[in-house]
Amino acid sequence: MCPFWSTGSHLKKHRKLPIYVVEYHNEVLPHIYRNIGSKYLPLEGTTIVHFDSHPDMLIPKNMPESYVYEKEKLFEEISIENWMLPGTYAGHFKSLWWIKPPWAKQMEDSCQTFRIGANKNGHIRVDCKENYFISECLVTRSEDLTKTKEVFLGVVTLGEDFDRRVLTKIEQPYILDIDLDFFSTSNPFKEIYSKSNTYTHLKEIYKFQQPKNKEDIFECVQSREKQIGELEAVFKHLQEHKTLPEEVPCGVRELRDCLLKNYKEEEIDWELVHDAGCTCDDTELPHHVSSEEELTVMFERFRGFVEGLKVEPVIVTVSRSTEDDYTPSEDVEKIQEFVLECLRKRFECGEIVLDYQKETE
Repeated sequence: MCPFWSTGSHLKKHRKLPIYVVEYHNEVLPHIYRNIGSKYLPLEGTTIVHFDSHPDMLIPKNMPESYVYEKEKLFEEISIENWMLPGTYAGHFKSLWWIKPPWAKQMEDSCQTFRIGANKNGHIRVDCKENYFISECLVTRSEDLTKTKEVFLGVVTLGEDFDRRVLTKIEQPYILDIDLDFFSTSNPFKEIYSKSNTYTHLKEIYKFQQPKNKEDIFECVQSREKQIGELEAVFKHLQEHKTLPEEVPCGVRELRDCLLKNYKEEEIDWELVHDAGCTCDDTELPHHVSSEEELTVMFERFRGFVEGLKVEPVIVTVSRSTEDDYTPSEDVEKIQEFVLECLRKRFECGEIVLDYQKETE
């Protein structure tokens, strides 16, 4: 345990609800950890209510599990898609609610528990059987995990038939976490080297075959690890040598030829192409740029959720996600203004920390 973190036995209370607005979603974590250190949040057992078009529940694949107790190393390792589960492994977060828009399909609505722990290589893994984790090779047998903790995962679509009973199940203390791409989101990889229809090629090259049953899961993980490892090596070779190795997975040669018909070699970042391919599994990243009418509908649904909360969060974290092209830039200010105004009307809010503005000063 880290000595600078509170045990949670004597928590302080903010006089007014703090709101932290960041650009990239992983930048909320230092604000959360400071609230743990200053005893507004407990060391263990916090709930996160996470509004987002993406789960953000991956894990830095090769990060030593010990980094969760060395916050500066941890902050260097995490990124927008994997900032939540390292803190869950450390015990800081116990219950995770993903509140998603109707167009987000990475996981189906459900309530379940799973275990998170360290594998034999000292990396963080889970025993959750969701394809979201399987396709990223993050699933390990329960008996092969050590230092395990139980995690609750609730996935809820904020649609027409939203079950308001969910509001009674959110346990204190909790963090209300909002990514503005919840209201409107684009898939920035869809347009990568678009003259060559690159994303369509990548979907075929990187496609993920779901396991047919539970018995196939671990064989499927091994197969997927091999597939991704081979592709990573090929694109790294391309980036360094500008030539293909002798043996390449199906479709890669055709993709390269197609790209070179439309782009100069020096214009192509092959490792970025691989990164884009890694987003292609059994579901694409969500892409739904909301119309004015759709934004109005999503605003009202969000307002209804916030007004229905029985108790207020300890803190609110907000991610703009526009610099990385997830929240459409033409809508981000309008969405942010609505979210902040909605929170001000529901809670007694303190001064809003616009962390993202510090980056541009």
